[in-house]
Amino acid sequence: ICMLKEYLEKAYGYNEPIFISEIQLEGISDNALRQYFKRMVQSGDIIRFDTGVYYLPKASRILKKSYLDPMKVIIRKYIKNAGETYGYFSGATFANQIGLELVTSRESTKGRIVTVGSQKVRLKRPSIEITSENAGLLQLLDIVSQAKLYSEYSEQKTGEILKRYVRNQRYTRESLMNSLPAITGTTAKNLIKWGIIYEFTS
Repeated sequence: ICMLKEYLEKAYGYNEPIFISEIQLEGISDNALRQYFKRMVQSGDIIRFDTGVYYLPKASRILKKSYLDPMKVIIRKYIKNAGETYGYFSGATFANQIGLELVTSRESTKGRIVTVGSQKVRLKRPSIEITSENAGLLQLLDIVSQAKLYSEYSEQKTGEILKRYVRNQRYTRESLMNSLPAITGTTAKNLIKWGIIYEFTS
C-alpha cells in the first residue's frame, strides 16, 4: 500500500481526481487494485469521491479540510486529460443560463443529466468525434448556433466578437469543411449573416 500511495502522489498529487479504471500497474490485477484502494479508504490515506473516483486528501490552511473540486472531475471525465481532448463546454454553459452543459465523445445519448459530486451536468453526444484538433472550432460552432438565445449584446456586436475570435484563433476553411456534420442550418445562416465565414483563412 505504501508503494501504491507513493505512485499516486507522484502521478496525480493531492486533491486531484484519480480514476481507478485508468490505473494499470505491472503485477497488480484489477481486483487486487480495488482491494488496495478499499484498504486505503479505510485507513484515511485516500478518499472516495464517487464511483471509481478517488483523491489523496491534503487539508488547506484556510479550509482545514481536504476537498476535491467537482469541476476537476468533470473536466477529466468528459472534456480532456493530459493526453487528449474529447469534449467541450457548450454555448449554453458559457452564457451561464442553465448550469453546466457538455458535449463529449464519451456520451452516447442525445442528452441526459448526471450528477458528479454535488454538481448536475447535462451531457450530449457530438455530431462528429471530438479531438484535440477540432474541439475549439466545434465549441465555436455551438456558440454561433445559440448566440441569439444567450448573448446579452446586439446581433452586430455579437457577430463582431465572434469574427474577432475566429481571426485570433486562425481557423482555416479546411478545418471548417472537416466539421460540416456539426454545422446546422442555424449555424450556417449565422456564419454567413454575421460575416464570420469570411474570417476563416484559406
